[in-house]
Amino acid sequence: MDISSKLTHPIFKDFTQTELDYLLKIAKTVTFEKNSIIIHEGDLGREIYVILDGQVDVTKESGIPGEVIDLITLGPGSVLGEIAVITNRPRSATVTTLKNTTVLLLNIATIKQDTNAKSIYEKLLQNLTVELSKKLIYAGNKLIKCNTEDQYEAELVEDKLIYAPNSIVTLFGWKWVDIMYEVPFLAAHGYDAIKIYPPQEFVLKRGNPWWTVYQPVSYQLSSFYGTEEEFIKMIDFCHGYNIKVYADLILNHMADFVETDPQHIGTNGHTFAKYSYGPLNGENDSYEFDDFYHFELTGNKQISNEDYCKLESVWCLEHYDLVHLPKLNLDSSHVVAVLRKYVKYLLSLGVDGFRIDAAKHLKVKAVEKIFAGLKTHDGLKPFSYQEYYTGAPMGIDVYSFMKKYFQIGYVTAFEYGKFLSDAINNRSNNLQKLVEYSFGSSWIHYPDNRAVVVIDNHDTERMMPNMLSYKNSQNNAYVLAYIFMLAWPFGIPKIMSGFRFTGQDDPIPTVRVWQDGRNTCFDENSPWVAQHRWTAIANMVLFHSKTKDALGVSHIWADGNQVAFARTYQKAKEYVTVFGFVAINATEKTLKRRFDTGLPSGKYYDFISGQLNGDKMQGPTIDVENYGFATITIKPFDAVAIVLGFVE
Repeated sequence: MDISSKLTHPIFKDFTQTELDYLLKIAKTVTFEKNSIIIHEGDLGREIYVILDGQVDVTKESGIPGEVIDLITLGPGSVLGEIAVITNRPRSATVTTLKNTTVLLLNIATIKQDTNAKSIYEKLLQNLTVELSKKLIYAGNKLIKCNTEDQYEAELVEDKLIYAPNSIVTLFGWKWVDIMYEVPFLAAHGYDAIKIYPPQEFVLKRGNPWWTVYQPVSYQLSSFYGTEEEFIKMIDFCHGYNIKVYADLILNHMADFVETDPQHIGTNGHTFAKYSYGPLNGENDSYEFDDFYHFELTGNKQISNEDYCKLESVWCLEHYDLVHLPKLNLDSSHVVAVLRKYVKYLLSLGVDGFRIDAAKHLKVKAVEKIFAGLKTHDGLKPFSYQEYYTGAPMGIDVYSFMKKYFQIGYVTAFEYGKFLSDAINNRSNNLQKLVEYSFGSSWIHYPDNRAVVVIDNHDTERMMPNMLSYKNSQNNAYVLAYIFMLAWPFGIPKIMSGFRFTGQDDPIPTVRVWQDGRNTCFDENSPWVAQHRWTAIANMVLFHSKTKDALGVSHIWADGNQVAFARTYQKAKEYVTVFGFVAINATEKTLKRRFDTGLPSGKYYDFISGQLNGDKMQGPTIDVENYGFATITIKPFDAVAIVLGFVE
């Protein structure tokens, strides 16, 4: 085989012809038959391999005898073996051919030992480091990473059979009827998707702590929220306003059976025993002992915080109980079939998609089987996003590890909220860094078209005091973070709308949100926080909706925690249009300056302080002069936002 044409691979970038000629002399092509081991984990080796043709599987020992972790499948153009070369450690994984595979082999030790090839060795090592950033990297629990421009482009194209929303609002604990009454407000402010909490029958516990909704007893709709008729009516009403409805879906476990509980019963009156649940649905399916995993060491092993950070613990996450909750055996065809029936049932009622709870604890192949071929009422694939806290294990390139989840759908990006919280509070970074260094994929390692960006949820607001929430919002930080998230073009923003609590286990309020034809969220002593109705947040959802096609960012100005930018739409080779402009002042000093907004002249209503009346905004205005300039004054810890078309 003529291998001269193969030296165009990126690892040979910037080599002179003389240097390439040298490599041609020492390079070899080797063909491995199907099921051959090219690299064995733990071996020593100084060779690298560039796949010319064929396909290989990369695996790592899990620490459980007989079990391996399937890391990634690689094909032509991929480089093998560079981890050991760069780290000078034993091979970190095993590479096995899935078909006859031809590789280009280079012995790096030979090049290093040749005193006349020093420049070649240094260039090759540098280029190998770049290639390393595109793959799984696990070496002594340390991440070796070098960002590349194309790291997040790859194969994750948009599926035209799936409708992805502009934003998602989570209405924590709302009754079906209350959601229906809320729909006109949501639609007017640009909300186009609602996430409801787990709709299935859940366990009743002493004091009814909120987390019981995540402990299923059966797959019938829970009477806690309303009737099936009210559920269908609510969804139909949402669809009439072009709003999608996503259900929280629990595939990992059933309700915990605690011997000392006075009763073991669900909201609809169904009782259960240890490893015995049923009837689960209208077909009288049930779960018994063999439908659960049973892995015991000293008692039933529980998941620790450390397990979330170790590659070796992936197997444990997928097989051991999560906080005592009986873990469903996703290797069982019966369990998969029952869960699939539940998903089909919800789709038959009009549900448009799902939030998949505890995705880190699920087997991806089982999830794929549950959803295979299913469609929504309008013939689309169900939209899904997976709750995954927080990313890949230590020492692993996040994108490569998470790709199997990205193939299923979107994934919650909690790291986004952490970075944004730190910036707003001027801790380890600031807003200027976020704006100037393209806050998004290069920060959290999720592609834009697979990230549901999160500031807070029902867990973080109770258990993570450093994360922003309605209870943790010094200097208006919580609202400013939402303003930035809804103004900045990355991912699908999720908006939390919860209820007030003093203890971590406080129950969901039973008082109705809508009473006598009006929303009571802001009444005195109301238990509902209703962040989605806060003026700045609601109006910024509308800003986000109106600028959804303006994927560019321009007219940037930044000074620490004072930033401003425009959202820009450009038609190829023709023109640039600014759809909106936002300025944020997350400091204690008043900000007054002349900004270039990029917008046409006019008096624009401020979305942060204005009020929507029908389809018109009312309130304070910003005077934009000719050529887009505007003198704007922003109070400490405040912001302004203006949108094309919303003028006096």
